[in-house]
Amino acid sequence: MSDNDTTPDQRLRALAVGALSGYKMGKTSLRRLVDDLDVVWNGVGPSDWGDEFRSHWWTLEQIYAVALDRGELDSLSAVYLTAIQEATTALEALVDRWPESASPS
Repeated sequence: MSDNDTTPDQRLRALAVGALSGYKMGKTSLRRLVDDLDVVWNGVGPSDWGDEFRSHWWTLEQIYAVALDRGELDSLSAVYLTAIQEATTALEALVDRWPESASPS
C-alpha cells in the first residue's frame, strides 16, 4: 500500500502504532517515541481525544527532558519506567479508539 492509498488519519495512526510498538520492543529510543508521537498529535490537533493523547505524551516528554538533563537516559529509575509504561499503555488504548476523523479539516 502506497501513501497514495492511505488517508492522513491512517498514516498518523500507523505512525503512532509503529512508534509505540518500536519503543516497547526496544527498537526505538524514548526521544524518537516522543518526537513521533508529537508529530501524531500535531496532525490530529485539539479535541477531547487529542487532548488526552497530548496529556500522556507530555508525561513522556517530561521524563525524557529530566533524564536528559540529569544524564540518566541510559539508566532510567523504576519510577520513570513505571510512568513510561503507564503512559504508553494509555496511548495504545487511545490509538485503539482512534477517532473516525482525527485530523482537522
